[in-house]
Amino acid sequence: MQVVEKTRHINATFNGHGIPLIKEAILKAYPNAQIIEDENDDELLEEWKTTDVAKEIKARKTPGRILSIYRERSGLTLVQLAEIVGTKYTNLSAMENNRRTIGLAMAKKLGKALNVDYTKFLE
Repeated sequence: MQVVEKTRHINATFNGHGIPLIKEAILKAYPNAQIIEDENDDELLEEWKTTDVAKEIKARKTPGRILSIYRERSGLTLVQLAEIVGTKYTNLSAMENNRRTIGLAMAKKLGKALNVDYTKFLE
């Protein structure tokens, strides 16, 4: 069974007795929902990777933005993180603003300093 509410799709599979009760509860909570019982009826589904939302998220998920988020989460300033990894804060600033790429060696240092998998900083 698939439940469609506005443009958000929820895939759920139910087996056994009680399915009519589940349908009733869904329709009571979401009156405009469509319940599709045929598992092979995929024309209403859209591949996540092809959606505009997924493309927008991927476009904003740059190595620099990820570095900035993890640094802020750790409560470190650019200067503090630069001292830990052994570089200048201007280099880190350029990396966070995507003006400078994050190389493998720097990604490993950043990963260790921020306690995160270093591959998150590589494109």
